[in-house]
Amino acid sequence: MNKTHSETFTVRGSECDLYGRMRLDALFLSMQEVGERHACELGVGHDAMQQRGLFFALSRIHVHVADAPVCGQTVTQTTWPGTSNRFFCPRYHVFTAEDGTVLAAAGALWVMLDFEHRSIVSPLKMDLQFPDTRDLPTPIGLPNRLPPMAADVRTRTRVPVYCDYDINGHVNNTKYIAWLCDALGCDALRHAFIGDIVAGYEKEIRDAAPLTESLSLQDGAFTYCVASGAGGKHFIAGGTLSREVQP
Repeated sequence: MNKTHSETFTVRGSECDLYGRMRLDALFLSMQEVGERHACELGVGHDAMQQRGLFFALSRIHVHVADAPVCGQTVTQTTWPGTSNRFFCPRYHVFTAEDGTVLAAAGALWVMLDFEHRSIVSPLKMDLQFPDTRDLPTPIGLPNRLPPMAADVRTRTRVPVYCDYDINGHVNNTKYIAWLCDALGCDALRHAFIGDIVAGYEKEIRDAAPLTESLSLQDGAFTYCVASGAGGKHFIAGGTLSREVQP
């Protein structure tokens, strides 16, 4: 049983924005896919969990991007599970360049949900048999609390569409990140990228009802929220933009 799982890839043009940087939602998608392949090795992949009537859903995540990967760059992603507790199954990810420079790191908290009732199941009640990774250094702090929504927000309405939904029947966690980047827009991200973000997935979106997006962006710091028409929060994120070093 391998404690860690590593994969090397070349950043594709389809994963990049108009400035040649790997989009943050593409980075999230890579974490989702590589994490799933490691989970399959450990016997807790999507199909194995579905046979138990369960699935994993991302609850909270902290990502720090020191230097956004660029189109054509060779990157290695390494991932491993942390130590589970009553509620969460942590997982870490580190992205490095060919020379070993750390480009990005992430610490995620996943929950197990009952597929039929969508209720949380404690990992301690299941025989998941994760490897003991307490000897591995922690690359980033796990998210403890979510950022409060700032004042002076601008809002708009969004309705989920076909491509937003995934195999678990809800809006995929990577799509919220794409929505955030859309809300920030080209002007904010022209010479900057999301350098640090803490995000929380509060309630899954399963239908196509209109949603309200709220964004505040001041001096490079942002907060973002997706809420239902009744005001119930589905997704909350906050963080900072990092300026690109101009040649």
